[in-house]
Amino acid sequence: MQRGIEAQGIPTSLITLDVEQSSLMRPPRAIHPIGFQFGHSLGKPNDKTTQMKVLQVALEELTKRQEPGNIHKIDFPSYKQ
Repeated sequence: MQRGIEAQGIPTSLITLDVEQSSLMRPPRAIHPIGFQFGHSLGKPNDKTTQMKVLQVALEELTKRQEPGNIHKIDFPSYKQ
């Protein structure tokens, strides 16, 4: 789906917790929040601070040119608290 949207000229950014599977799809842009549990793609429920940080980083990816399949692993220490 991401490639289809990109083909229309709309940049996308994937937030993935499964780097191995996502790498196979070679997404145009992607981030991997390190240590996040499945179901917590943006952070824990009601943790608005971490959720906003993840969204900001994902949106910042939209402005960067990347090699497809390159997934940036990013640590969000506030998730571990």
